[in-house]
Amino acid sequence: MEQSKNKRANSMLVFVITLCALAIVVISIATFASKREESPVDTNAITESTVETSKKDTQTEKQSEKTTDAVKAENGNVESQKTSESKEQTPTKESVKPTVVEEKENFDMPVSGTIVKEFSIDTPVFSMTMNDYRAHTGIDIACEEGSGVSASASGIVKNIKNDPMMGTTVVIEHADSVYTSYMNLNETLPEDITVGAVVEKGQLIGAVGNSAIVEIASEPHLHFEMTVDSAYVDPLSLISSDNISVMSENVVE
Repeated sequence: MEQSKNKRANSMLVFVITLCALAIVVISIATFASKREESPVDTNAITESTVETSKKDTQTEKQSEKTTDAVKAENGNVESQKTSESKEQTPTKESVKPTVVEEKENFDMPVSGTIVKEFSIDTPVFSMTMNDYRAHTGIDIACEEGSGVSASASGIVKNIKNDPMMGTTVVIEHADSVYTSYMNLNETLPEDITVGAVVEKGQLIGAVGNSAIVEIASEPHLHFEMTVDSAYVDPLSLISSDNISVMSENVVE
């Protein structure tokens, strides 16, 4: 009997403890749920923060693009400036031409006579001496043999030679890389005409001869050539038009 009472008492104690434990669990769950309801997640704050971050990133990208564009523009300006400076420092054919034109009136006809054969470097002309067509790199000025030949402009005697084809030749160097060549001269030259001698415009440098083998069949004349920067040019383009007489026919030699 006594044992039965003890078992019942123990069972009641276990039941009470179990109820207490369940109550504690329920209370804990209820408390946790209540706290979550009191402190909900602020989704608006998160959204606003995300938007602000996005705006900052966009502004940073725009600033970066502006900086990149500015650098490109600056580099472009530098390159443009370098190109402009390079163009200014590098002489071109166009920049040389005005200088040559300014020198035009400084060149005179080297001998008094008539031009019987003009400059023709692109279109071959007939040569009676050689019996063929060939370029003519100067002008032929017909005159009496022995006629005095003068320097077309002031300069320095650069060369005196006996050319195998063009005979006795005097070459004078002028300003701006201009050279004049006087060919088919008499073999005897004035004593003061030597290589390195300074000559004035109009100074006697020789006389018309008959020493050019390649033009021996023509009447007495001076074969006169001019070069600018080592390129043949038409002497008539640099000589004053005064006292220039040109024959209409340009095939006789």
